[in-house]
Amino acid sequence: MQDSYAGDVGDFGKYGLLNQLCGAGRHGETELTLGVLWYVPPSHCVNAARGTQNDGKYISYLEPDKRREFRRCDPGLWEKMHSVVHGYRSIAAVERSGALRGRTKFYSEPQVCWLRRDRAATEERRRDWLQAGRNAVKGTDLVFFDPDNGLEPKSVKPHYKKGPKYVFYGDLDAHVEAGQSLVVYHHLSRNKAHADQISERLAAVSKRFDLGERAFALRFWRWSVRAYFVMPSPAHSKLLSDRAQQLIDSPWGELFDRCIYRP
Repeated sequence: MQDSYAGDVGDFGKYGLLNQLCGAGRHGETELTLGVLWYVPPSHCVNAARGTQNDGKYISYLEPDKRREFRRCDPGLWEKMHSVVHGYRSIAAVERSGALRGRTKFYSEPQVCWLRRDRAATEERRRDWLQAGRNAVKGTDLVFFDPDNGLEPKSVKPHYKKGPKYVFYGDLDAHVEAGQSLVVYHHLSRNKAHADQISERLAAVSKRFDLGERAFALRFWRWSVRAYFVMPSPAHSKLLSDRAQQLIDSPWGELFDRCIYRP
């Protein structure tokens, strides 16, 4: 996650999903506490990308002619994103906005610097960063991982220069062992059908963490397509599955696929 993305249409869908899964602000429902690990990249990753991408460009959903289509999903959230985009766009502004309702803990420290030719030092710094993140969201029911690109590819290792753009399976282990449910952002590529990409990832995640049929995914498809992989703890499995179904049965179903992907 980078400041330049704050408030774009992907953010709008992201926070709508997380609020729904947590039951935030819904009277009489079990509310899950949320922890957010932003996976802010170190400055070298951000600087290297400047001038080559239009990060955060998808904000036309806030324009008057799109207002009805998007605002009806969650009027309060739409207004908050409008304020973020037309103010100082940043992760800090999102945190202050109250877009994520309920008792949310955030970890927004930038990731460690990549050290050329010093794998051991890079790995040590990354372990320290991960531990600090775990401490920051300790005790929350649901943890959201928000990297630039998503789950690890075979071609990138944690100590590589591009490592900060991904969540690695090893990053998730301690949270699973602590009994937390997880949601991971994943940007879908164009090299294969999205349904196939999601199915392959779900199978890998389910096998890696012994989730059986508990794991599922949702696809947000407006403009910049991304998937969200949900890894419920046994205690939250039915609750999260039911809430995901409620999301796609609501006006949000015009922005997400009207199906839940299963292993």
